Amino acid sequence: MKAPSPLCLRALRSLAFPPPLRQQQRCYATVPEQPPTPPRAFKIPSPPPEPQWSPTTPSQPTSPTGTPPPPIALPTHPTTPPTDPTSRPPPPSAFRPPPSGPNSRKLSTNDPSLAPPPLTRPIGFPTPPLPIDNIGLDPRTLRQRRDDFHDYDRHLAKRAAITKQIAKPYFRDWSNMRFHQGKVFVAPTRLFRREVALWFPNFFGRTLVKKRGLERRVGLRDGYGGFGRGTTEVLRGRVSVVSLVGNAWAQRQVETFVGGGVNPELHALLEEHRGLVQRVEINWETNWLKWWILKIFAVPNLRRSRTVEEQGRYFLVKRGVNDIMKEALGVLNDKGGYVYLVDGECRIRWAGSAEAEEGERKRLVEGVKKLVREAKMPRDSESPELKREKLEAAVLEVVEGDSEKSRMVAGAGG
Repeated sequence: MKAPSPLCLRALRSLAFPPPLRQQQRCYATVPEQPPTPPRAFKIPSPPPEPQWSPTTPSQPTSPTGTPPPPIALPTHPTTPPTDPTSRPPPPSAFRPPPSGPNSRKLSTNDPSLAPPPLTRPIGFPTPPLPIDNIGLDPRTLRQRRDDFHDYDRHLAKRAAITKQIAKPYFRDWSNMRFHQGKVFVAPTRLFRREVALWFPNFFGRTLVKKRGLERRVGLRDGYGGFGRGTTEVLRGRVSVVSLVGNAWAQRQVETFVGGGVNPELHALLEEHRGLVQRVEINWETNWLKWWILKIFAVPNLRRSRTVEEQGRYFLVKRGVNDIMKEALGVLNDKGGYVYLVDGECRIRWAGSAEAEEGERKRLVEGVKKLVREAKMPRDSESPELKREKLEAAVLEVVEGDSEKSRMVAGAGG
């Protein structure tokens, strides 16, 4: 049998699959454009008229002339809700943000616009610390970690934190050290009052004392199972001069405040009031490579230069230091050194940064003497001298606040 020709196959295909009608075909190039539909207008209903008091009631008194008295205006309530004290914006920061960006390279070393401002308000945390705070360990269970791993909002928050950390230049703090030696703020002229002072946070880390030597000589173990100790245990009940450093440069800056050669009066007070006044040193390093270098090479030299009691007050902190703690303590430059005067309740009563300026060492010594008098004096019975000092401090605070307000008003008027 002969195979069908292509023409025959084409005819059979047209019979089996008939083409659609001409009017059913659509050519998009010939379709007329429809006029744009105007947006639908929604009529906003007008508010109903406020009910007014009508003077046509039969019990309404009338005037002698027969005309009714004018309508009484009803009290109207304010449309704006009362201000919630918890919704108020937070007070402005007491510190000036560090210079950053390409324009910071054009600034001079002693630029007056970058002069460190005086510390006029207390710094620290609003809640008292605990010895187990800021350990740096993750207390979550496996179930909680699994739930957090599937939490999208948590991933977004972590991504934002990583982005902020990456956006910070690595050498920014070192570059800003040329502006006034990295000084963030000028130390206050007097102590913060105990009623308004904030708390020093807990730093958790290892001390220089070895486990066996600490147990045999002092009778204490190095923290929880030998893992570490909290600074709150050491600070409670004593007047402490706390130094916070992160490198050798910061240590040299701290020595301008508390060094034996530049501040012999402070060391005389430490010897005179031994057991009541102490010095606490915190060396923090979050980089694991630098941490092991510090632990292997620097720790032996630090042990040899300090007694056993001083070794128990020297903390090596690796974890638990976050940006919230830094901002609360005024540590805006990680490469600088900071000194804090803490009372027996772990409240920050005085603070200094970078290299000591003229008069800051004297203020530190005067603050230590005042805290010693407060510690020896019972809380209920205050001496007349202490009451007079508190009254003078309160009066100076009010006077300075009024002068600052007047300057702001004068600047706004000008």
